[in-house]
Amino acid sequence: MSEGFTRRRPSSPPPAPLPDNDDLLQEILLRLSTSPSSLPRASLVCKRWRRLLSDPGFLRRFRVFHHREPPLLGLFTYYFFHGNTYFTPALDPPNRIHSTRFSLALPRGWMPHDCRRGLVLFYNRPLQEFIVWDPVARDQRHVAVPHSSAKKKPGVIHRAGLFCDDHHAGLTPLEAFKVVSLWFDDPFIVAEPQVSASLYESKTGVWSNIISTSITAKINVKPSILVGNSLCWLLRNGSILEFDLDRQSLAVIHCPVYTRDIPFLRGQILRMEDDRLGLAILFDRRLQLWERKADSNGVARWMLQKRLELDKFLSVRSPLHELPVIQGYDEDGHVMFISVETEVFTIQLRSMQFSCLFKTIHYSDLSYFPFRSFYTAGTSAVEVLELKL
Repeated sequence: MSEGFTRRRPSSPPPAPLPDNDDLLQEILLRLSTSPSSLPRASLVCKRWRRLLSDPGFLRRFRVFHHREPPLLGLFTYYFFHGNTYFTPALDPPNRIHSTRFSLALPRGWMPHDCRRGLVLFYNRPLQEFIVWDPVARDQRHVAVPHSSAKKKPGVIHRAGLFCDDHHAGLTPLEAFKVVSLWFDDPFIVAEPQVSASLYESKTGVWSNIISTSITAKINVKPSILVGNSLCWLLRNGSILEFDLDRQSLAVIHCPVYTRDIPFLRGQILRMEDDRLGLAILFDRRLQLWERKADSNGVARWMLQKRLELDKFLSVRSPLHELPVIQGYDEDGHVMFISVETEVFTIQLRSMQFSCLFKTIHYSDLSYFPFRSFYTAGTSAVEVLELKL
């Protein structure tokens, strides 16, 4: 090679042009991440992308396309001392949502009972009324409890569950929700206690007929867990109360014998693979995971699946001076929230990964309510993209 000769590098091919067809481009944009910052950032590419991403029809399609995986935005927690419900963000910047963004000014007496698919359910016993709140859309629906027998009967305790079926036909969450109202006798007051239930459907605005069954223990204050097409609540004796949304029936599922009479912050209903019913139990610092499976004869039985020594995971950060408690469970992500003193940890039950979510100066004796929804972080440039579906 002669001096002064320089080999030319082959020129790189020009970038592929963006699709000219809006329909094809929308199909590509539909597959963007569900993170809150994803659509606003994409909208800054050009005016065309912003026009497509801000279209209400596209946003509905985006929600339907990703309906099985809305991101976990944070947790709602009710504190008895303040009588208020607070939101704690769970994501890191730029997807982190400020706690004041999801605040609802309610007078004392409104308690959260459930949280699912972008909606939060509150109940006010003196008013005998529910509020179903969509924090993203900043909208709400009031639902009155019509059952006079539940209002006047002494010693009655109320619980409620929420179900949202908004992914069909692109409906908004407040257009397709169901509320299960439960009221039950206090076993310490009534000799033969019963639990009664009625189902409200937003599509019809009508409460169903009342159904009842016998129980022997109170229902815990933890929110319901959706397993298959049933809402399930943990009873104080470790058994599980099941409300079948299709059959509109109540049933009590007995717990493993070793888990009876557990404190409510030491037990947690789980949704296992293939929509099977599961149960997590804390014995001191040992976590047991149970699953209800059918044996060779088709009889459903509880089977112990796994044991975990939490000391090996949690004490890496600091010695455990207090016993850990189960503060909540994210049924869609199969993630459990465990608090130790002032730290709140997450346990991904599939991968068994532990992480510290946040520290808190407040101790809550109620459960956390994981909040999953589609939200686009609004800025002055992309405020129009807020997902008010």
